[in-house]
Amino acid sequence: MQTEEQIRDHVRRLVALAELPAAAIVAATVEYLADEADPAFVEARAWPVVCEELGAHLAAQARWPEVTDNDRLTAAFRTLSAAGLVAREAFSCCQNCGVAEIGDEVPRGRTARGYAFYHQQDADHALDGAGVYLTYGLFGQPATVDVGEEIAAALRAEGLTVHWDGSTGTRIRVPLTWQRRRVGRRAALPATVDDDVDVDVDLPDRWTGVYAPTEGLSSAARLAGLHLPWLPAGVRVRLAHQDVALVVRREGDALVGAYPEQDGKELTVGRYDGMDLIRRLTGRAVPAAALPTPPDFLETTYQYRDDSQKDVPLDAAEACLLLRAMRPLSRDFLTALGRSGGCVQVAWERDGLWLEELDPARATSTGRIATVAEAERMLTVLATQDRVPIDELGGDLVTKRW
Repeated sequence: MQTEEQIRDHVRRLVALAELPAAAIVAATVEYLADEADPAFVEARAWPVVCEELGAHLAAQARWPEVTDNDRLTAAFRTLSAAGLVAREAFSCCQNCGVAEIGDEVPRGRTARGYAFYHQQDADHALDGAGVYLTYGLFGQPATVDVGEEIAAALRAEGLTVHWDGSTGTRIRVPLTWQRRRVGRRAALPATVDDDVDVDVDLPDRWTGVYAPTEGLSSAARLAGLHLPWLPAGVRVRLAHQDVALVVRREGDALVGAYPEQDGKELTVGRYDGMDLIRRLTGRAVPAAALPTPPDFLETTYQYRDDSQKDVPLDAAEACLLLRAMRPLSRDFLTALGRSGGCVQVAWERDGLWLEELDPARATSTGRIATVAEAERMLTVLATQDRVPIDELGGDLVTKRW
């Protein structure tokens, strides 16, 4: 296979797996072909391919059913974890490593009866129509037919087909159409502009992970489209062009740019309008833009898998996607602030998904064990209506003082 074909094939698979944002896909492709092609060549070729494949993915998912097979699979795994089995998707690189590592997924102080997972190679094969094969077992004793039947029942309850011969020596196969959605940061594309320039990026504050930009020369359009809209609170980005500097910070739903070499002038724009800040950096006169009101906004702190993010702006769709991916038998949590300071927090407790409103003024929290759908509604109302309808939740609400 020629290098450009390898680039496209690898990019297409990473786009479909929907785990990485655009810039991280380019970096992963460069690493994948590091021993076969010049990194600069791969990066230059990968960027347009990523934009093309990601654009095609977004167009295709607009026609997908409301609930996909991947959504059903995630829901089934959530049910299994809530029942005391550690259920993980795309876990570890292969079956042997997954079996060796799955016990580490049980948080200290908690217990689990057993496990179920499909690994990263299984996910890759599912892209080609093979479905996924689930590995399962019990901790401290051999696997039983009962645990296999429990897993199969959870899968069927979500509407998935199960192929399994009832033998503990056989993995459970789940045929499916692989359709994993991209929203928010994972759906972001570089800004579409005619006046792109390279800027030198410096991160004076800590910002790491797959959503952070890399330091050094970068396309301004990529920075404005992929990174600046999700700048964490308290993090600055310093940009330089021809010895003139710009320091960008985020305040709520706006980006504020300070220009040290231009009498310290500040310019405020909408958080998706970072190119306007860079245009002024390059000498173009740009008036302060009217700040459009986005449809929704949440300032979110969360922990999911090994990804911990603090004070990141998200829309309701991305917050709900994170919520659905949160795992029982974990330390996963999500805390969301609305524009006016209303706060919703969700976390998996021993008894289920705890959903609460935090009231700092009164030093209280009010909530109860809730369904994922109830938590989604609470987050969506907070994002779109800037209120916390905890009283509308119903049931036996519990108020606690901090």
